[in-house]
Amino acid sequence: MTSWGVCWAWVVPYPCRKTSQKTRYHYDFRPWRTRFSWSPFRYKYQGCCGGLLYEWSFWRWSPFGTGNGPWVDTEWKYYSDSTIGSIGNCPFGDGGVIQ
Repeated sequence: MTSWGVCWAWVVPYPCRKTSQKTRYHYDFRPWRTRFSWSPFRYKYQGCCGGLLYEWSFWRWSPFGTGNGPWVDTEWKYYSDSTIGSIGNCPFGDGGVIQ
């Protein structure tokens, strides 16, 4: 990732580009669904990826929490700052696609 920052030459500041590296983990969930959460600041989901079922959450304003939603048969490309552990096998026999 590259961004603009401030560098110093002796005591004189000048604009410069700074580069840092960040690892993100890529998941292709299909299908996926919302899961129940009371928290007004947390979204909670489940999704299938590679034949396994994953559950994850992230922080975002949600005044009424999240409810249990239906399976959504579209692909969701999700990037996480850390790995997400699977909670079992995907409930669909073909690894995730709803027929």
